Amino acid sequence: MATRREKLQYIYVFFVDLLSLVLSAGISWVVIDSLMGKVGAYRFEDLALAVCVLLLAYLVTFFSFDQSENIILRTPKQELKRSIKFNLMLLAINAAGLALTKAVLLTSRYFLVLVPILNILMMTLGHKLLKEYLARGHHMGKFESLIGIVTTRDHARAMVEELSRDWSNRITGVALLEIASGDVNGKVEGVDLKANYNNFMDWIRQAALDEVYIDIPMDSGDSFLPYLEEMESMGLTVHFRLPLLDRIEDLCCDETSAARLSRSLTRCAGGNVVTIGTVELKMRDQVLKRILDIAGSLVGCIISIPIIAIVAIPLKLESPGPLVFKQRRVGRNGRVFYIHKLRSMYIDAEERKKELMAKNEMNGLMFKMQDDPRITKVGKFIRKTSIDELPQFFDVLRGDMSLVGTRPPTLDEYKQYESHHKRRLSMKPGITGLWQVSGRSNIEDFEDVVKLDVQYIDNWTIWQDIRILLKTVWVVIAGRGAK
Repeated sequence: MATRREKLQYIYVFFVDLLSLVLSAGISWVVIDSLMGKVGAYRFEDLALAVCVLLLAYLVTFFSFDQSENIILRTPKQELKRSIKFNLMLLAINAAGLALTKAVLLTSRYFLVLVPILNILMMTLGHKLLKEYLARGHHMGKFESLIGIVTTRDHARAMVEELSRDWSNRITGVALLEIASGDVNGKVEGVDLKANYNNFMDWIRQAALDEVYIDIPMDSGDSFLPYLEEMESMGLTVHFRLPLLDRIEDLCCDETSAARLSRSLTRCAGGNVVTIGTVELKMRDQVLKRILDIAGSLVGCIISIPIIAIVAIPLKLESPGPLVFKQRRVGRNGRVFYIHKLRSMYIDAEERKKELMAKNEMNGLMFKMQDDPRITKVGKFIRKTSIDELPQFFDVLRGDMSLVGTRPPTLDEYKQYESHHKRRLSMKPGITGLWQVSGRSNIEDFEDVVKLDVQYIDNWTIWQDIRILLKTVWVVIAGRGAK
């Protein structure tokens, strides 16, 4: 459920970014026309079409970015980085739109390029001014959420600090349940102390409040339930902490995965069910990743076909047998699928693997050795150049794999997995990944592979996938990492 802050921020950022784009377009036109004299004689219809395409490109770009993050918390460096990504995407979509509509303004390359360059600066400045405006908080008026906090002395400071970061909140008071009546005075982090256990409900009944946050020990029986029921009956939005969930997170999650943990409350069989999950890909993210997979795999398939045709002859001459090696692998959450590779080993490679296990150079559940005798001479070349992986573009197109992910284990490897190893399989397997571009031949411990895979999963973004793909191209060209 989107918070009030998220809804308001969506509106504010949308119009600030739109104003930045309008100013950038206007300044670009003046510079190109008055200073450079490069503006041609365009008709009104030509300009109207160009404006419509640019606005459409802006809408597509804006809604492709996650706007739910609190803008106040973003650093200037993060703002600049975000602005560069935004305008590169805007440039690509706008250029594609002008080309598809055969717009005359496409010939004005100065205007096409100068607008996003100027907009990088305008957006960054616009967000800076917006953050200063939002941080003051005086503008909110009737739109602000009036917040009350019911907690204990130990938790009060952290609660106030956390809730104060949301610029749409105004914390009107705090109730500390364990303090004596004579101590109900003063402030907690600048917020008035209003009540203790004896009179906190009197304060809540009389105060102007939209939401109440409750952070207290919940293992003291049913004594607090009547208060929760009364708050709900008053029409308040009540947020209360679940210590049980905190204990579960402490036991099963590290700091990174706990911060990314998805939590939701649903009902099942007449009771409340808390749902947690460490992978949180929004529908928009899933669509973007699949679009990238389809586009990339189509290009990969087109490039692969002539390359496969060329290497097929020496492969078949050196080692008779099937050209493509098909093997069962374990994918997302234990699903079994067939992976396809150009055969780089002799036919009896799987049988000979048992004899070579003592020479395994990896510590753990993966097999790798220098000068593996099962690999043919041509096989060494196609492995070094990663040509053997090319058939996997067809696996990506079919949806069994992704361009970027974690490498799928064999069935034998999977059977030896400990529970925490399965965490690396919580996303669809990929042709390349963070491990592959991090000097995979220099990583000799399987636990290090798992750490890199979990790091990729916990911090996934579409931009990270693009970076890994670009690094993969460089690694393949440089001939590094594959043995």
